Amino acid sequence: MGVDLASWSERRRSMRVPVRGTAVVQAGAGPVRGTVENLSHTGALLFVPVRPLEDGHDLELQLIDGAGIVGARTVRVEPRNGAFRVAVVFDRVDPAMRASIASAIEAALAAARRRPILVVDEPGPRRAELIDRLVDRGMTPLAPRTPLETIDLLTRTHLQISVCMLPPGRSDLASVLADSFPWVTTSEISDDLGDTVARAVETWQTTPVARIGVAIG
Repeated sequence: MGVDLASWSERRRSMRVPVRGTAVVQAGAGPVRGTVENLSHTGALLFVPVRPLEDGHDLELQLIDGAGIVGARTVRVEPRNGAFRVAVVFDRVDPAMRASIASAIEAALAAARRRPILVVDEPGPRRAELIDRLVDRGMTPLAPRTPLETIDLLTRTHLQISVCMLPPGRSDLASVLADSFPWVTTSEISDDLGDTVARAVETWQTTPVARIGVAIG
């Protein structure tokens, strides 16, 4: 049976992928800032602290390489932990914002293929072997040399880092991750490298970015 290319193209356009970004929506009390949970060429899922307007309104998106206003219409609102998850469809998108949306989506798709994972460990044989074993499992390990470089990598939204491997005793960095990068899950490094790598890969496979691979694989 042949592949319906037109149908696949439409599914790809409507497929929502996890991205890093912020959104400013209109609510009864005025503009409200929230976060983008996932994004497609035709709409988005947002997380906002108050219930937004449910008719058509302007929506400001701030993505990895651009920001702008799109016309949006709320199609679903779900209460969630004292806030709201809001699904919107886009009614009006100018060419510059369309390009920014496409760039954010492609970055997420690239991360699903690349499978990045952050390795925070002291330089030495253990870290070197960890990196080799992760590469053998199809991951892309990133091994920062300093705490500043660790934060720098995490703030590069296009990398879509979702898992950080930490040795015991790094509760300081674990706290920073929990506060500033809540989408990042930690996985502990131990001297049992086989178990360490297996747990890290399993952790990565539960992330939203990893689940994209099922849709595009």
